[in-house]
Amino acid sequence: MTKVDVFLIGAAKAGTTALSELLAHHEDIAPMAIKEPGHFCKDVHEINFSPSYERMLDWNEDTYFSKSKLLKRHIGFVTSPTNYSRLQDQALSGGSESHVLDASTAYLYSETAAEEVFHYNPAARIVVILRNPVTRAYSHYNMARKYGKEKRTFFKAIQDESVLDRALWGVDECYLELGDYQQQLQRWTALFPKEQILVLFHEDLLTQPQSTMDRVCEFLGISLKKLTEVTEANTAEVPKTRLVSALLMGSLSTYIAALLPSTLKKRVKSLILKKPESMDDASRTFLVHYFASANQAIEKALDTSLKHWK
Repeated sequence: MTKVDVFLIGAAKAGTTALSELLAHHEDIAPMAIKEPGHFCKDVHEINFSPSYERMLDWNEDTYFSKSKLLKRHIGFVTSPTNYSRLQDQALSGGSESHVLDASTAYLYSETAAEEVFHYNPAARIVVILRNPVTRAYSHYNMARKYGKEKRTFFKAIQDESVLDRALWGVDECYLELGDYQQQLQRWTALFPKEQILVLFHEDLLTQPQSTMDRVCEFLGISLKKLTEVTEANTAEVPKTRLVSALLMGSLSTYIAALLPSTLKKRVKSLILKKPESMDDASRTFLVHYFASANQAIEKALDTSLKHWK
């Protein structure tokens, strides 16, 4: 049986959605109906999720898999191996694709996912895309504001997290935790040979999308694909009012969005959302110092310069 063999594991808010969409349009890649099924992060337990995260996630595994045709959705936490196999089987049912893509950003955060994926398929190819952890944290904060999950100032939010032993996925926002790349990558490099891991950078995807895509294709051993147009997915937007923030929470916004044609969606978004303000100097200084040693460690591990992150 063909197994899922391409894992785009993160980092969250680092361009994984944009890259997964590019890969999904390649004739040799079969994307799953759930972009982020999160099946192998066994330490991320839905039962522990905060009420606000549960409302935003709007996930029930039994209900989702009760349908004969699995509908597209961004994220879910699929616990059942049988259900995960259904995602894989449906992905391969429509054509001659030779690779199946699982693009779960929780895998980079998870302390168990690397070992679980290795036991599932030790020949798997692992793709990681990293972003300056300072700007990644602020992008993540603005997403949390957009969905009404964050009321604190950015500076207060990162200070609060800095005193935690470890921020928890689905409970805390993990602004800092998700930027500790070296510790996360070590779990994967300890198991998978270096030729099975490709590390990319968010900046390169933005400024050199074609060469970045070419690197991924070469890494996967598939044909190069000329890109016609690349737009950044999930660009930062925040609600104009608290009422909008409340309306964007949970399943109501998903239901409304499903009813609107794409042209009207853009018009509605322009009315209720705005570009976020720039990061304040105090927060930037705090984050630069906070991530300094971690960035030095990842520079050494990858044998590359990240001076543009400093």
